[in-house]
Amino acid sequence: MMLIVAAMGVVFGDIGTSPLYTLKTCFQLADAKPSPESVLGICSLLFYALVIVVCIKYVTFIMRVDHDGEGGILALLALASPPPEFGKMIRSAGLTIVVIVGASMLLGDGMITPAISVISAVEGISVVSSAAQPYVVPISLIVLLMLFAVQSRGTERVGKLFGPVMLVWFAAIAILGTIALIRQPAVLWAIDPRHAARMLTAHGFASFIILGGVVLAVTGVEALYADLSHFGRRPIMLGWYAAVFPALVLNYFGQGAKLLESPNALANPFYALTPAPLLIPMVVLATAATVIASQALISGTFTLVEQAIALNLAPRVDVKHTSYRYKGQVFVPSINGVVGIGCAVLVIAFRSSDRLAAAYGLAVAFTMLCTSIVYFVVITKVLHWNRALSLALVVGFVLVDGSLVVASLPKFFDGGWIPISISAVIVVISTTWLEGRRALSKALAEQQIPLEQVLDKLPSGMGEKGTMVFLTPDPRGVPFLARHRWVRERAQEERIVVLNITRASTPYLADSERVTIERLSLRLVRVVARFGYMESPRIEPILRSCGVSGLDLDRDDTSFFYADPKIEQLVPGGMPSWRRELFAALQRNSRPLPDDLRILAERRIELGITVAI
Repeated sequence: MMLIVAAMGVVFGDIGTSPLYTLKTCFQLADAKPSPESVLGICSLLFYALVIVVCIKYVTFIMRVDHDGEGGILALLALASPPPEFGKMIRSAGLTIVVIVGASMLLGDGMITPAISVISAVEGISVVSSAAQPYVVPISLIVLLMLFAVQSRGTERVGKLFGPVMLVWFAAIAILGTIALIRQPAVLWAIDPRHAARMLTAHGFASFIILGGVVLAVTGVEALYADLSHFGRRPIMLGWYAAVFPALVLNYFGQGAKLLESPNALANPFYALTPAPLLIPMVVLATAATVIASQALISGTFTLVEQAIALNLAPRVDVKHTSYRYKGQVFVPSINGVVGIGCAVLVIAFRSSDRLAAAYGLAVAFTMLCTSIVYFVVITKVLHWNRALSLALVVGFVLVDGSLVVASLPKFFDGGWIPISISAVIVVISTTWLEGRRALSKALAEQQIPLEQVLDKLPSGMGEKGTMVFLTPDPRGVPFLARHRWVRERAQEERIVVLNITRASTPYLADSERVTIERLSLRLVRVVARFGYMESPRIEPILRSCGVSGLDLDRDDTSFFYADPKIEQLVPGGMPSWRRELFAALQRNSRPLPDDLRILAERRIELGITVAI
């Protein structure tokens, strides 16, 4: 039960606060006045969007496919195309690009989520008094600053703090919607799908555009899937059906009932449901709920970034694990800062939820489409479901997702270009990093000496003066010996350990599975250390596992050697100059592997090496 409450505070925030702005946006896009036909049509569209996209597509099907408990589009990629070794390009390049685009779109559009959620709630003070309108933006900025400041406490603690508030929120919006429905029960006829069909086809493509507003009701579903590892499928499913879904339907229908009763309520149909004496408390509750709404996106962003780093789709940055009980809960300080600044800029630039809603939804609709494509690959090639039935199922998903994408395209000129542009930058960075790392790994492999040749040249004996540990992406040879005379001379007196760190195809590994040790001779040992794609590589578990196997590397006379590559142009051929320069900049600013491993500075030896790519 406590896990369900905590999930309320993390997973359902975004989708749970969409009633603040979605119905109003739908009427604006449809350019319609509140009439029985338009109210029933829009409420029907919102109801079936929740049923088809969330209940059927995600909760029933997609969330059943996880990677040892991990969810999200990158977890699907790890299932569909696990990389053979750490530091090398994953297979199925075409599928990889689809996933990169989908994840980038989620991050790009997701930056709007905290901005639109918070500002839409704070706008309630202008309903109380028009004199408060100038304070909407400053108050929104303060709320966002506080939200991003508490992220370092971790998802579990934040969830425990926010969960009870969200339970109150869902109870409140359900009660307000029910009261309005009692006065206008005719809105319940919106369950008839014919109302949705008539609304979509009444005026051709002009009516179809309304789906660009309907998508706002389900924008939090991708973050919900990405947060799967934080709480598990069962608590999320129970929370959705027991509290979130009924509350959303009751509130959307309640807003429709209010519009039938009072068409002037279209100015702000959500707050129109609230009795005047309770308006200020409702604004406070809505503000708290929208802060929590942002948490779903933020925690999902952290998870996506950690998965991207492990899949070699992004440069290494500092990733902090914030829970000892739930391994998937992480905090990424740099991403927290970037998203926080981006949200603040969007609030200052757009200054209202109406203008933000015009830019919101396009990119995340693309993400849902990409998820459907990757899901098809996983269920057919990995899970081996019946291909014909799988195709029929996913074609249905693609038709829905594609319709949302097409209907959202006009948003591009109303501000949708902002998240698309952010996504495009992320795609360029990710693909450049992926290609650059592949070229770098290949170039480094060409400069190492094969183990067989090293064995022939090493003197007999143990090597009593210490141990040289070489960090290398390719365990088939010893790096640096060909280009560094000092390293060759020292290797004659010390034991050599070639350490290769690989990514396992599962999210986590036990210590007993951590290392494989090959003693090629008394002087030469090969160690392959594995980490799950949701684990941060650390030297301590490697040393501990080696010690259990009789290889003591946790000594003062052990030195760790690693490359400091200097990127140059490969003539002829090589990467385009702009991509090479971009990769070189990313490489310089990437967190060094020894920092990630947390190797003591006194034991590190960095060796320069020229790499032409």
